[in-house]
Amino acid sequence: MCGVAGYVGPKKAGPILLNILKRLEYRGYDSAGVAVIDNGKIFAIKSKGTTADLEKKYLKRENFGGCIGIGHTRWATHGKPTIKNAHPHISGHIAVVHNGIVENYQTLKNKLIENGFKFKSDNDSEVLAHLINYYYNGDLADAVSSAIGRVVGSYALIALSVNAGMLVCATKDAPLVIGNGVDGNYVASDIYSIAQYTNKIMRMVDNTIAIIEDEKSTIIDPLGRPVILDYENVDLDLKDDGFFNYPHFMLKEIHEQPKSFQDTLSSVISTMEKDITLDIGLSETEIRSLESAYVVASGTSYHAGLMTRYLFPQTAGIMVNVETASEFRYIEPRPNSLFIAVTQSGETADVLASLKKARDLGLRTLAITNVKGSTVTELADKTIYTRCGPEFAVAATKTFTAQIAVLLILAIKLGLVNGVITSKDAKIMVSEAEQTPRYIQYLLEKEADIQKVAEQCAESECCFFIGREYLYPAAREGALKMEEIAYITSIGYPAGELKHGPLALVTDKSHVVALATYGRTIRSNIKEVQARGGDIIAFVSEGDTEVRQIATKVIEIPKTKPIISAVLCSVAVQLLAYYTAKEKGLQIDKPRNLAKSVTVK
Repeated sequence: MCGVAGYVGPKKAGPILLNILKRLEYRGYDSAGVAVIDNGKIFAIKSKGTTADLEKKYLKRENFGGCIGIGHTRWATHGKPTIKNAHPHISGHIAVVHNGIVENYQTLKNKLIENGFKFKSDNDSEVLAHLINYYYNGDLADAVSSAIGRVVGSYALIALSVNAGMLVCATKDAPLVIGNGVDGNYVASDIYSIAQYTNKIMRMVDNTIAIIEDEKSTIIDPLGRPVILDYENVDLDLKDDGFFNYPHFMLKEIHEQPKSFQDTLSSVISTMEKDITLDIGLSETEIRSLESAYVVASGTSYHAGLMTRYLFPQTAGIMVNVETASEFRYIEPRPNSLFIAVTQSGETADVLASLKKARDLGLRTLAITNVKGSTVTELADKTIYTRCGPEFAVAATKTFTAQIAVLLILAIKLGLVNGVITSKDAKIMVSEAEQTPRYIQYLLEKEADIQKVAEQCAESECCFFIGREYLYPAAREGALKMEEIAYITSIGYPAGELKHGPLALVTDKSHVVALATYGRTIRSNIKEVQARGGDIIAFVSEGDTEVRQIATKVIEIPKTKPIISAVLCSVAVQLLAYYTAKEKGLQIDKPRNLAKSVTVK
């Protein structure tokens, strides 16, 4: 997973590239680099670590005054996160940055070595620099075209040469956008990263090549024939990207959930009449003809999707299959189904591949994302946005609960059309959903109690999160958060499955987090843990006295409907994971080996 950036114009490229890379860091932060052409030479700086580490090196350099350059921030796939494996890769007068995977790199590498090229890295992307150099005959665009013709895999690449005052870009199965600004032209992996410079954006499409100069951009196909792509005006909210009074972005974003949940709800319902204004691009006749739905997502978004296992059959009258995006390629979906892609960034590679498959099979497609202008919005028939603003911490929080808000309103809409629920039922459900921000705020006021419990979790060797029905996906999400940022082996289980294996792992050095805010059956599971010496942290509804008698620690949560209760428990386990990681003194916003968006398959 990587982010690429390029600039051509009258200004110094270095500072511009660094600013773009900072906004691309969600795509990778184990190494970074920039290269500019200055006085007929390529000057490059690479750094292991974040873009902040790269910037420190940049500020110490004098020869960096060029007005054309490329940049890269990396999350390692081929080769360890070292300076030698960092981009840009340089071959003579050619420099290249690349997002994607060159699947046949070993074959290409062997051929290039036979032709005298020397490799300095273990990175598959280095073959692209040498390959373009190999084919270069005075025309950079022609060399790039010849090079990508040999490549098997995916790429969003930007190349420069000291012999050409331009950038040449190519893309296949990886996003790349071009920005036309007053002070030059920009290219990057996403719109957000260059929106600080221009809102005039052109999206590249697969199997095209872009020639970017300071005053114009030309798009051609691999045979050199012109391709017409239009610019669009995209306005993004770039405010509110600071810590303010919070020590970490993750904690700030946890506390933003009352607002993000409310803003998302307000975008799909009419507050006064409690009517649903959500548009999914289907007529009522088309909705009634749907035989099933497929909800496809990865990571945290997948856990939000799991809520529909209970929500859609009960409320919408539609059977649903919830699939991890990386596995959807092996599934043959039923025809006449609605495909719902859930992705925070809109750039998750496996989700995009699944969406393309669904579209090719003729399914109606719907996307739920937080990022305007992301790739998923171009592929799906219709997009619903969560209204969360930028989310910077790798561990998703506010986007997760907002996704549940959208899925809830979607289920109500489908249920109304299908006659599963009445208009009166729908208004009651909407009113209950509107109370959620108040409940979340109430829960956030118990933050100190959760922090005390987290101090004990920090000593744990493993954690089990258990729940039933809607609380099962919340349990899985809690386990994921604990693994992501606290580095504690954690597993989310349906409570009834403990006796089918996991109880063998329960010891006096493990914690079991029981989400027990509704239903009586989980209490027997808590007793099973208690009998084996496990430390039990229970989140219960206010007034519950039974669980209090058998749990080690109890945190009360407002008593409400099951799916809303799951939202509240999700916020609670976010705080639990956050304070556990903080107690351990870990890097919370950028955990090791992880990136915000998985942009490779």
